[in-house]
Amino acid sequence: MKKLQKILFTFAVVVGLSVAAFAQKDGDKKPPPKTPPPRIDPAPKTPPKKPGGGAFVVVWKKDTGDIA
Repeated sequence: MKKLQKILFTFAVVVGLSVAAFAQKDGDKKPPPKTPPPRIDPAPKTPPKKPGGGAFVVVWKKDTGDIA
């Protein structure tokens, strides 16, 4: 009876190790390569424009106070 237990135990260990080794066989597959992220080029910086700069000129006449 003890020999049968040793044989069954050895068989179970061999089967268990075989299953574990077979499960690790497909573990070395590499994932597909990632696509590179899109490149964003910054726009050239221009100096900010002052609002209302030179659109029209208002001239005051000193003698009458009217707008010309």
